[in-house]
Amino acid sequence: MNMAHPKFHRIMLSLVAQALAGVIAVCIARAAAPTEGFVPLGEAHSFKVAPTVNEWRFEDIRGTSPFDKIGLHHVTMGKEPPANPSMVVLYLPGTNMNGIVAPDDIKHSLALYLASHGVDFWAMDYRTHFVTPDKTGDDLKELKNWTYDLFDDDIDEAVKFVRAKTHHGKIVLAGFSRGVTNEYLYAAEHPENVAGIIALDGFISSRAPKEPPPDEYADDIGGAHLTYDKRKTLMEMVIANPDQAAPIPKYKSARENLEHVVYDSREFGGQGGLANPQGGKSDAVELAKLLITYDRYWPKVQDFENPFTPDRLAALKKSEVPVIAFASTNIAPDWPKMVEDAAHSTGAKDVSFTKLDGDGHLDVLCGNLSEGMVFAPALEFIRRQQK
Repeated sequence: MNMAHPKFHRIMLSLVAQALAGVIAVCIARAAAPTEGFVPLGEAHSFKVAPTVNEWRFEDIRGTSPFDKIGLHHVTMGKEPPANPSMVVLYLPGTNMNGIVAPDDIKHSLALYLASHGVDFWAMDYRTHFVTPDKTGDDLKELKNWTYDLFDDDIDEAVKFVRAKTHHGKIVLAGFSRGVTNEYLYAAEHPENVAGIIALDGFISSRAPKEPPPDEYADDIGGAHLTYDKRKTLMEMVIANPDQAAPIPKYKSARENLEHVVYDSREFGGQGGLANPQGGKSDAVELAKLLITYDRYWPKVQDFENPFTPDRLAALKKSEVPVIAFASTNIAPDWPKMVEDAAHSTGAKDVSFTKLDGDGHLDVLCGNLSEGMVFAPALEFIRRQQK
């Protein structure tokens, strides 16, 4: 056929349209379907306080919902990630937390401290990080199925990726608060992948499981008085200028306002349980830098679960995974003992425990003494486990 003939052009246009439709359909299908693992996001960036440390980010789509994603933050020295790092850690955050590096200060950041000392540091974003704060009510319905076991599967996906990228058969897990529960659960299920556990103020609950409320899907980080928006505003004020006027007139400054919020938190015992800046254990600005990164929602179903069946506890006891654990003291009198008992649950001979007198929960993670009392011993533990 003559290529100048009108019929030829109509045929070609039809073929091009079909081809484009096929490409668009494939793209849509890929956007809606799970990926085959983690994919990189954007370029690396360094930190002002640690210019030789860089961070790369990765994301893995785990299902068809916009919430069905998990992420990884890779924080390590050098402009390119090391091909065969000597020390590898995966950090599992606590409730409403994620893998964002905060505070951005070596003395108050486990990620920056360890990375600046040669550790190949990875931190996880749970699915909760991808639930936007504007969602309410039935928008959160799918969180009713976000159990510990689902998160354990997500953690396994992350561990497989980190092991493959770093060429490590076993890696050290670090965790804070509920992230410690996730560490022990993962070690019970996959002891062959775990070289050691760094347990920051968390334990294995002994409570009996219960049925969650049928129509309540998520816990909100905001409360009746300090709503999500008011909480966010307070953190922004403390970071911008801690000495400016407080949003609540009875306090002299935004700093003092936040100090009372964390010290008086009833959920953590009301006596410096969440943090103890009044006792000099933490700084309000560093706390605000961490607290402002929190995700709004957490699946309520996990408040009523206990994933540690007798078989899992027995498997954990056989794992002999070494543990180093740290406990605050201000939440409740029996809190340190629960942290210590959990540290001995792996059946390992190499177990150490430190009680941090006067510390609140967050003081363990980003307190004024964390660098010397927590980060440095954790680094020595990592070196010992990954010789």
